Amino acid sequence: MRLRTVMVSLAGPVAFAIAERIAARMEPGYRRRDEPVSALAARGSRGAPVMVSGFVGLAAGSVALAGVLRGSVVAPEPVPSMLVIAGLTTAGAGLARCSDRSCPTRFLGDVDVARVDDLHAAFSVATFAMWIAIPLVAAVRAEDAGRGYRRACAAIGVATLGGFIGAGLAARRPSPVWSGAAQRAMLASALLWFPVAGIAAARG
Repeated sequence: MRLRTVMVSLAGPVAFAIAERIAARMEPGYRRRDEPVSALAARGSRGAPVMVSGFVGLAAGSVALAGVLRGSVVAPEPVPSMLVIAGLTTAGAGLARCSDRSCPTRFLGDVDVARVDDLHAAFSVATFAMWIAIPLVAAVRAEDAGRGYRRACAAIGVATLGGFIGAGLAARRPSPVWSGAAQRAMLASALLWFPVAGIAAARG
């Protein structure tokens, strides 16, 4: 049971990371430093089937982790419910594929934005909000999980919030240099909570 908890906590992030790596190799001229992950799932991208699968895999992993953590001291309510929401919005972001590789976004100043781009942005922002909130809520409510775990959750939440702000600033038009690297740093911070919580739960 303990090993299963750890494996479930790793499944979603690992599936997403592998899909991103493969899809990036499939897309000609793709610059991981300067382009977002969503560009790999955009319409017209050669790696889209792989990257969309990565989004769905992360979504399924999030929902599965919510199930194994429910009732544990490391994830008191509403953390499992928030994980389920994050899973659903992650799937939405992956399935609502951007209209092209530039990932047009209204709040970044783009004008030629399709409805699917708005949907993708809405699902993405909702997912990021959950990823920021989940560790912060766990840090406050997981009173029986130990001080070390709660401090780690707080640090992950703050780091993810900082990464979200930094990625948004880097993605501003017309030259989103380093925006891809900034987004990946945020993703790494957010998804770090999954194994941290899984290992803490496995330790009892």
